Formats: sequence, structure tokens, C-alpha cells
Amino acid sequence: MNSKTSDQTPDDGGRAAGAGGSLGQELRRARESRGVSLREISEQTRITMRHLEAIEADDYKHLPGGIFNRSFVKAYARYIHFDEQRALDLYARTARERGESTEEPATTPQRSRVYTGDSPRSPLVTMGLSAIMVGVLILIVYAGLHYYRRAGDPASAAQATPTPAAAEQQAPQPTPAPEPEGFRVQVRSKRPFWLTSWQGEEKKRGRFLAPDKPEEYAPEGALNLLYDTASADALEVTVNGRPLKVPAGEGKEVTWTITRDNYKQYLQ
Repeated sequence: MNSKTSDQTPDDGGRAAGAGGSLGQELRRARESRGVSLREISEQTRITMRHLEAIEADDYKHLPGGIFNRSFVKAYARYIHFDEQRALDLYARTARERGESTEEPATTPQRSRVYTGDSPRSPLVTMGLSAIMVGVLILIVYAGLHYYRRAGDPASAAQATPTPAAAEQQAPQPTPAPEPEGFRVQVRSKRPFWLTSWQGEEKKRGRFLAPDKPEEYAPEGALNLLYDTASADALEVTVNGRPLKVPAGEGKEVTWTITRDNYKQYLQ
């Protein structure tokens, strides 16, 4: 600021402003009386030239409005040593005369969509989802408590892990195979010998019985075997897979009759 400006005092500014007029007129007169340019004020106060020119022209429509206007007016008045309160009063009076408001412009608060969200979802749906989530949490907590309670109970652990003996007792026991049904007779020889056989009233049949060719019978009645006594030790007979003791007899030949009712007396 030049020396002419530094020699002025706030009282001088007040007397200079006493000529009357609008805010812009009084500020311009005070500025010019001190030899201060708008460019200098703009550089020192950081207020743009356009806004300073609007203040001197009392054209508040080109100012930001509200608290910004008052801040600009105070900074302008302070720099040229003009009474700041008088400058604010003149600003308010001039604005009222021109039908302009000096109040802070009303702003509509905006809800943050980031935190609240504007969802068209029904309250009933929201309550239902909340109930489901609570139910799931309860089930998880209950399952965890049940698990730890079982893990901490020795009796439950022993019951859950049976001993080998208990496992053996609990294991299903094999069921004995039932005795084969029917009446099946197998005749086999240890060495070749002559054997005659017949069933009931059928014709007798004689042949050499070979060791590698056993014979199978399923007689409905009696099966008769005729062999010589010397060959009794070479004869092997089973009924339903169970071996029989072959009778040797006392004579030259032996006739052995095997039935469903009498074969058990020959079991070995």
C-alpha cells in the first residue's frame, strides 16, 4: 500500500464515508481518497476483480450470496480502513432497498444414499429377512453349544466312540446258513469198482464207478446201492453234502438202502 494510504486512519475513513450514499459509492470514495486500486485490493484480499466491481456497483446478484457477500464487504472495508460495521449496515440497507436478501440461502439437506439407501423394499419383507437372519444365528449358536457340551462330557464321548469289545457286540452276528432243502445224494468212488443202483421199482443198473465221475441222485423214495463187501472201503456217499458211513456188511455183497428218514443214522 502506498504512503498516502498508510497516513489515513479509520476515523479518516469514517469521515470520508460520511458523505452518504450506497455501500458501493462510499467504499469507492474511501478507496479513491486513499489512492488504492481495485487490483491492489484483489491481490491482497484474494477477492476477484469481478466481485470487487460488483460490490462498488451495488450489484449483489453477481456475488456468491449470504456469508460470502458479508465476508467480501468486511475484507474490502478492512483493507481501506473503512468502518467494517458501517460497511455491513450499508450492505444490508442497500440490499433491502433493491429487494435482495442478505440471509444465507436455504439449502435442502440431502440424505446420503451411501449410508441410508433409498430402497423400495416393503417393511414386511425387511422384517421377514431380519427374522430369518436371527433364526440362522440362533441355530448356529445352538449347534456350537451342543457340540462343545458333547465334547466335554466323557460319558457322551465314550458312548459316541464304542470300545472294540462293544463294537464287536453291536456288530451283527452272521446267521447260520440253513440246511439245504431237498434230498440230494452223491456217490463217489476212490477206485473203480462195480456198483448196481436203483430207486424204488425201477430197473437195476450195474456199471463200473470211475473215481472221476461221481453220480448225483435226488430220489423221491429209496435209493438202493448194491456192491461187494471188498469194495465198501472205496465207496464215498454224502447226503446234502454231509458224509455217510458206508456199511461193510458180513456177506459177499451188501445192499444199502438210503431214504430221507434213515440217512441220519449213517452220518459220520
